[in-house]
Amino acid sequence: MQNPLFAAVLSEMATLLDLENENVFRVRAYQRAAQIIEVLPKDIEAMSKEDLMSIEGIGKGIADKAYEFVKTGRVKEHLDLRKKFPEGLLSLLKVPGLGPRRARLLYDNLAIDSPEKLRLAAAQGRLNQLRGFGKKIEEKIVKGLTLSEETSKRILLWEARSLMQGMLEVVRGMPGVVQAEPAGSLRRGKETVGDLDILCAASRPETVSKKFSAMPFVKQVLAVGPTKVSVLLANNAQCDLRVVDPACFGAALLYFTGSKEHNVALRERAQGLGLTLSEYGLFRLSDRKQAKPLAGKTEEDVYKRLGLQFIPPELRENRGEIAASAEKRLPDLVEEKDIKGCFHNHTLESDGVDSLEDMVKAARSKGWEWYAVGDHSQSLKIAKGLEPSRLKKKLAKLSEAAKKNKDIRVLSASEVDILNDGRLDYEDDLLKRLDIVVGSVHSGFHQPEEQITKRILSAMENPHVDCIAHLSGRLLGKREPYKFNIDKIIERAARTGTALEINGQPERQDLNDVHARAVKDGGAPLAANTDAHSRDQLGFMSLAVTVARRAWVEKKDLLNTKTWPELQEWLKSR
Repeated sequence: MQNPLFAAVLSEMATLLDLENENVFRVRAYQRAAQIIEVLPKDIEAMSKEDLMSIEGIGKGIADKAYEFVKTGRVKEHLDLRKKFPEGLLSLLKVPGLGPRRARLLYDNLAIDSPEKLRLAAAQGRLNQLRGFGKKIEEKIVKGLTLSEETSKRILLWEARSLMQGMLEVVRGMPGVVQAEPAGSLRRGKETVGDLDILCAASRPETVSKKFSAMPFVKQVLAVGPTKVSVLLANNAQCDLRVVDPACFGAALLYFTGSKEHNVALRERAQGLGLTLSEYGLFRLSDRKQAKPLAGKTEEDVYKRLGLQFIPPELRENRGEIAASAEKRLPDLVEEKDIKGCFHNHTLESDGVDSLEDMVKAARSKGWEWYAVGDHSQSLKIAKGLEPSRLKKKLAKLSEAAKKNKDIRVLSASEVDILNDGRLDYEDDLLKRLDIVVGSVHSGFHQPEEQITKRILSAMENPHVDCIAHLSGRLLGKREPYKFNIDKIIERAARTGTALEINGQPERQDLNDVHARAVKDGGAPLAANTDAHSRDQLGFMSLAVTVARRAWVEKKDLLNTKTWPELQEWLKSR
């Protein structure tokens, strides 16, 4: 669990160095190292300095800091950088639309060092005094403040999972612990998570509580008792550990997983059957002392006694899952093991950090049958988008890679910008040379809903466009989705056979679960993609699959579950 915490330190160091007007290459080195560390499959605590330095993008300086962090829980240089700026200024940097340079201008010229002072200055119209802060920037900052306040107490699902994995290993290794599982919104796969919840069954609850509160990953103990501990972790996330009797573990897991709405509906069903359901078990209403539970050891037992199929945690949002369960028509949800390939990825040719060869090797190691290697198109200059001449050279490399890799089908792809007028970033004669074309919006986010919708509809009419990426353009906690008409887009996607993407990037998870279910119900194709910018980010497929599961998606609904011959047939039909 050290990886996400150390990655957060490196990311903040990059920001602080940027505030100091440090060399841009040094800033980017820290940003890149943070991205790499965050998705490493192996914990840095179990890696030597030599192991770390063997990873491209991790030099001796970063490896030394990793070693220091593992040993002490902090990095001295990070703390020294923090001392140079007031704490409030650091909180400003979490406001979407306000980068380090603008934050420094506000601090130096208007003494703004907190979100509260920023909001007051915006209300008083003082931001306009600064060069580069016009009315539109001011409005963007005010919206960013609101978004930041709404999301400040939540963390992304990917980070929450990384933290939870490490803590579960610790708890499961404690004496007397019989079972331990995550609960809450993390277990349901919500895109962001508030408090982390761990439920454990143990024979010696007080011992577990004491040991957990003394763990090195605990920053502060908020409360400790014989069956419940609340702590703050190093990233200020709250984690609650509850210890229960093994005999009621299933009922407690069901209760603490939620959602609240799902639990209420279950209790109503129980009452209709003359029963009562709580975290302690399922009992007859006549058993007032609750002495003889009818079920409670496992969730499956509770659901069965209520006349229901087991309902996967991802579906427990009271969106019709209980009625579907009672009628034995719950979907057979897709699993990550069903995935055969990915359409949307990047290499160091544009803004990725790994080579074409390394990305293919990583895809092969996941057991995929096919893999589309792509990069950004020419208009996205910030991501080193490929001009037509560079794309043609890359196509030649892909052809060679396809010949060398007989056990995985290497496909040529590109993430092609949908321009502000609806045209695509490459001409058709170049698009038709690609196996997979992924269209996406990267500009004009503030256009009216009608105009953005029209751009996307136009792209789907192009016979070379196979998939539309991250439909809403949102970045969780950083950028609101742009406005578009989902109904018109689903209707057009169903007619043209254009797939709509579930993007597994932690900040995107876009389509969201509600839109993805609407796409499924509307008969349009769905694709789950990683949008990976490094080898390790292929692991983001797990997030895309989680969103798909929350959207009631089955194996047959996802293009990624097709074998190569099946995919080939689909591409021909396009």
